[in-house]
Amino acid sequence: MRRSKTTKIVGWGAVILLILVLQPVSDSVNYDRLVLGLRSPTPLTKLVEFDPTAVTGVIAGAILGGFREVAASMLWMKTHEMWDSGEGASARALNLMRTVTLLDPHWLEPWRITGWHLCYNLYVETKDPEKQAQYLKLGINALKEGISWNPDRYDLYFELGWTFFDKVRDYHQAAKWLGAAIQFEHPEYIERLIAHGWERLPDMPKALDWYDYCIKRDPSDTTAKGATLTIRERYMHPWRSMEARKFDEGVDGINANLAVSPSNILALHMKAHILEEAGRLKDAMDVWQLAANTSALNHHARIKVAELARRIGVAAPEHASDIYLEQQRAQGLAMPGRKDF
Repeated sequence: MRRSKTTKIVGWGAVILLILVLQPVSDSVNYDRLVLGLRSPTPLTKLVEFDPTAVTGVIAGAILGGFREVAASMLWMKTHEMWDSGEGASARALNLMRTVTLLDPHWLEPWRITGWHLCYNLYVETKDPEKQAQYLKLGINALKEGISWNPDRYDLYFELGWTFFDKVRDYHQAAKWLGAAIQFEHPEYIERLIAHGWERLPDMPKALDWYDYCIKRDPSDTTAKGATLTIRERYMHPWRSMEARKFDEGVDGINANLAVSPSNILALHMKAHILEEAGRLKDAMDVWQLAANTSALNHHARIKVAELARRIGVAAPEHASDIYLEQQRAQGLAMPGRKDF
């Protein structure tokens, strides 16, 4: 009898221990599914990053009374006070922003500001590429979670696409999310931004397709007209040479452009891409490095330098965007390729 009782106690202890061990794994999987759009959010999603010191008696009463939107507005005003007092870049301000998104998940501004705060403000508060990559991940996941709550508005799709375009410089992902934004009522410049991303990648035929679409939609779009002329005159012949595997001819065509404008980013990207397609990885890496040196904000070139360094077998320089993308690949979150668009 005693042995049976002991066995039951041990058994229940094992069950409790198993639950405690598996719960963090379950939470992690659920959150990953949420930010990937594989499950729907609930009103209690991630209601763990809650800063009780920021919740006054009035705010707590509003929450308990069912006035979540009112409480969210009051906390949001508190974040404005923190910005005015110079505390806007603090972790406590981030905690407040996060709490507001949980209280009123259909209010777009807190999602947008939270993502921006992580990917821009907190990003520049540290020089450690690992920490910067972590802020990118948190900001991007916050925007994805916001999209899961508000899937029928263009705003957060655009914010996420712009973050990939401007901060991460992952133009494939930028095209994906900006492309999602234009499924809804949206400003006309988003299509032009998609074209510009393909231009920077580079993928000149796709860029040309999007600029041509902009002109068909608005024949007075002089920016798109100018871009199509530039692509056709300077880049399409070298691109066709590359497609025909006439790599030297393609490089010569780009070199003619670089002779006129040695620091032209599009021409440098194009030359590096042709060399990479030709299998001349070391030469391609050197040109990507030159493009990176030309502009401190050319994170895409720095990503390519790190990517090719790993392929060649040399030390890859640390950069936050590259670290973030490598972490995504390691988790099995494959980055889309040209075939996906």
